[in-house]
Amino acid sequence: MIEVILLYPDGDRRDALLRQVPRIGEHIRLADADAGTPSLEVADVLWIEGSGRTPEPTVIVSVCLPPG
Repeated sequence: MIEVILLYPDGDRRDALLRQVPRIGEHIRLADADAGTPSLEVADVLWIEGSGRTPEPTVIVSVCLPPG
């Protein structure tokens, strides 16, 4: 599992564990989402290099609701 930060259009952030880093345009659905909750579309993926304190890179995944 890969820890990512989901960034929503309203500025909210949420830590999530994903099986893999999604690609731009893919749709993801979080395990704790209600049955009626639509999937999220990946708008952008940003990798930030790790530092001395945190050697692993940070992955920020910008998401939005799919059009329609």
